[in-house]
Amino acid sequence: MAMKKFKLWSWIVCGFLLLFLGATFVFHQFSLRNESKLLTPIGKQVTVNGHQMNVYIKGEGPETIVFLSGAGIASPILDFKNLSDSLSKKYKVVVVERAGYGFSQDSDRSRDVMEVLSETRQALAQAHVSGPYVIISHSMASLESLAWQEKYPNEVKALIGLDWALPASYEDLKEHPTLITLAYWTSKIGLLRYFPESVYLKNSDLTKSERQQYRFLAYKQLLSTAMLNETRTVKKNAQKVSKFTIDPKIPVLLLVSNGEGTTFSQSEWQRYAERFASDQSNVQVDYIDAPHDLYHYQSDAIVSRIKEFLENN
Repeated sequence: MAMKKFKLWSWIVCGFLLLFLGATFVFHQFSLRNESKLLTPIGKQVTVNGHQMNVYIKGEGPETIVFLSGAGIASPILDFKNLSDSLSKKYKVVVVERAGYGFSQDSDRSRDVMEVLSETRQALAQAHVSGPYVIISHSMASLESLAWQEKYPNEVKALIGLDWALPASYEDLKEHPTLITLAYWTSKIGLLRYFPESVYLKNSDLTKSERQQYRFLAYKQLLSTAMLNETRTVKKNAQKVSKFTIDPKIPVLLLVSNGEGTTFSQSEWQRYAERFASDQSNVQVDYIDAPHDLYHYQSDAIVSRIKEFLENN
């Protein structure tokens, strides 16, 4: 009798769960259609490999700075806003949103690091932004930055790493493919709508309307097919890039966090940067006591350090 009751309750719970997920999915699709009318693209749309990519340009100056975001950022333009607004007063600032990020269309093309780099360079060319560039990149975009200076050193004037996830760190990173797939379906069904904003929106200085735009982009783009594929390809990309050494003519500044928000301890995380810089005299390392997305905690100090670095190189 007890077993029959248990089976009955199991069926009831499963039924309610399926009903809840189905209703969430329908509501999510309906909301996406309405929200798309309220999304106001920031930047310039260009066509690369058959899909639209978004390039944001602000300011004029002696240097052209190109921002590349880390993994899983719903809106790189709004995420980098504090830095880009400050730096655009003195320099030309460009934010390239990869496929499946921000206002760029999703894509199921290969996320091999060379493919991603090719798309970034094509997007810049289509937007009529010419180099050489100062590349400021966060976390996983270290891989694209290292590939860029290896393959096209004349296009890279300087590299600034915002807490780069260096190739060696990916060797030690434990993969959780089931969790990644679960996160993908959680997003596709629309369960992200039940999560607090703080889970995916880290820039606390955005206005109310900017926060709304960011939220709508998160519902639409987290996790996009491109994001899922780049997560699955990241170890292979890190392996490919680990063979590259920094061109001695390119000055490099690494701003390194305390490791909070990575899966490593502070000493482990900072050791990757120490080892990377140890045999390369053109690489400077500055430690900042802030979590992995350090530019949301120390934006003024980081802008000052970037300006100082660019003036001296």
